[in-house]
Amino acid sequence: LIKEKAKSDVDKLFSGFSKTRENLSVVDELLTYWNLADTDRVLDDLEEALLVSDFGPKISFRIVDTLRDQIRDGKLKSGTEIKASLKRCILELLTTKGSKTELQLGFRKPAVIMIVGVNGGGKTTSLGKLAYRFKNEGAKVLMAAGDTFRAAARDQLEIWAERTGSEIVIDNDKKAQAPSVLSQAVKRGKREGFDVVLCDTSGRTVVVADWSV
Repeated sequence: LIKEKAKSDVDKLFSGFSKTRENLSVVDELLTYWNLADTDRVLDDLEEALLVSDFGPKISFRIVDTLRDQIRDGKLKSGTEIKASLKRCILELLTTKGSKTELQLGFRKPAVIMIVGVNGGGKTTSLGKLAYRFKNEGAKVLMAAGDTFRAAARDQLEIWAERTGSEIVIDNDKKAQAPSVLSQAVKRGKREGFDVVLCDTSGRTVVVADWSV
């Protein structure tokens, strides 16, 4: 089951890349026939292409505003130059580190992080990545197997705990409830001086009547 889940995650990743390429393919068409009179229309269409490609509003607006300023200043005079500048903007965003990248856990210990979301959203995998990062920063990490619904969720989290050198709280009772598991984890985190407790949860959708963890 774990191998199947890993394969599914990889397939989703490459599927997402394919959709992004398809959404961005419109950029070539837009810039091939670009002329100064159509600047506003082309940039609006480019902004839409970035948004549907999951760049996010803030990043999309920043890229388009940068291109608009460069065009108005006469620095970009052809579709080819605009495309090259677009590539540079994206590359800069991907390679430039922010001034402060460490995660802030607050002053109380342990910091408790609980990830919630729909089924298949990558909650357990994200917890594993967080555990890896915190451990590399020297934190004492405790993981809580709060997904008592999905088959193999507990086993998957155990693997992440082993890989990252983290401790984990598991309730072996098949009838175990998530609130009980998470409560045990937080209590242990306080008792044993952990820096952070990472809590996994079952997937939830808007049609689920019971929103308890």
